[in-house]
Amino acid sequence: DRVQNVDHTWEEFFQYLDELLDAAANIYSRNAAEIVLSRIEFVCPILGQMLPGFQGNQESVQLISGILENFNAIFREISFMFNTEVCYPSSPAVISFEQPPVIRQSQPGRPRLDISRETLISLREIGHSWNTIANMFRVSRWTILRRVNDFELNHLSRFADISDADLNNLVSSFLREHGNFVGFSLVYGHLKSRGIHVQQKRIKDSIKAVDPENARIRWALVVSRRVYSVRGPNSLWHMDGHHSLITWKFVIHGAIDGFSRLITMLHCSTNNYSETVLSLFEQAIATFGIPSRVRTDFGGENVLVWRAMEDLRGLNRGSALRGTSQQNQRIERLWRDVYRSVCCTYYYLFHTMETNGILDRNNDRHIFALHFVFLPRINHSLSSFKSAWNNHPMRTEHNWTPTRMWQNGMVDIRNRNLNTVQDVLQQNHDGVIDDLEWYGYDPEAPVPFENNNLPHVEVDDIDFPQEFFNHLDNHINPLEDSETMGIEIYLNALEILNGLL
Repeated sequence: DRVQNVDHTWEEFFQYLDELLDAAANIYSRNAAEIVLSRIEFVCPILGQMLPGFQGNQESVQLISGILENFNAIFREISFMFNTEVCYPSSPAVISFEQPPVIRQSQPGRPRLDISRETLISLREIGHSWNTIANMFRVSRWTILRRVNDFELNHLSRFADISDADLNNLVSSFLREHGNFVGFSLVYGHLKSRGIHVQQKRIKDSIKAVDPENARIRWALVVSRRVYSVRGPNSLWHMDGHHSLITWKFVIHGAIDGFSRLITMLHCSTNNYSETVLSLFEQAIATFGIPSRVRTDFGGENVLVWRAMEDLRGLNRGSALRGTSQQNQRIERLWRDVYRSVCCTYYYLFHTMETNGILDRNNDRHIFALHFVFLPRINHSLSSFKSAWNNHPMRTEHNWTPTRMWQNGMVDIRNRNLNTVQDVLQQNHDGVIDDLEWYGYDPEAPVPFENNNLPHVEVDDIDFPQEFFNHLDNHINPLEDSETMGIEIYLNALEILNGLL
């Protein structure tokens, strides 16, 4: 009787599997997909537990293993097809629904799982703990720690050996360049971008030590964040130009990934040509890949980017979304931080130079010298800000950094139905967005920066002979350290320029 009961139980179990296969083959809705996935999640552990009991029967092992592999494959296919799992920017990636492949060795002992040294370094550097990495690979923590020891990666767990004095010097230098309203997050991101991992308390103490007067003001500048959602990394880039320095013919062009808030483009130019914007965009996609969509305003400087996106991603799918500043808040919000951390310093510096009679905005010679000296200095500040931003912890995303969210989203297997991730796999499918006009819109976002709602800003280069630039280049280093924030370098350049004319 007991044998008959066991046989009957097996028969019911395999009948259940057969019915589950039929259900998986006839899914027509997201709700049905979620039911089938939950049933597969129930049977797979049972199949896995059955394998040790058949070790003496190779035929049965192969049969059960084959069934298990098939259900895992069905699980992946349904997940990709219906995108049933919501991938939040700060939720750890699922790298695989199965354990990594096994490496067969000639030495005695258990086979090793194939987890590379480079992968562990990459995941650790963007901020994942060893426990999180173990969960991402579906292995035990001890497996990861053994690889850490084998690959001699224990140093990745340690804080930097830096004295308080050296730390204070780094923090003080960053605050001088980016203004006194820069807070802990950007200082932390700056240090991390330079490979310096320091305890949070030491950073906060250092900021208080080098700039105690402004510590309270920084807390008043904390911004309340709002809900925002796009599907994954590179799903939507927000692009725009920033014009707070337009009076002196400087224009800053930028782009930010809506999913992760990673700054993909941030550069100052002395013109607003569409060719300039396209060149910067091409440099950005060479580094971060091609976004599925971009959102811009209606400015004519964006026309070549629109054409490029439609060539790269296709027509009639919203590859290049145009709209008002209210529909582009991700980049508008960024401009407030860019102004506070970079532009306001130069804004008041240039006004001071005009007040003292050493700069005339209507004098082409003055503007040429100003561009020669301060364009590299502004771009150096923007580059420093970009690195700090991309590595600063975001309190609304469990203190994950934009870089960590972007890279985590890229390796997450649940995102592989997105065309921006499938590019790596040489596939080109794309999901359908219901309302493209307001895709990436935040109804409670802050009002756009006051100078960024201009329909189109025309800025032309100052036309001076190339030999003038070459002569200045041979005698002036724009990035030289300066106690006057570059004013004496500008005066030297202007003196040389006057001598040439």
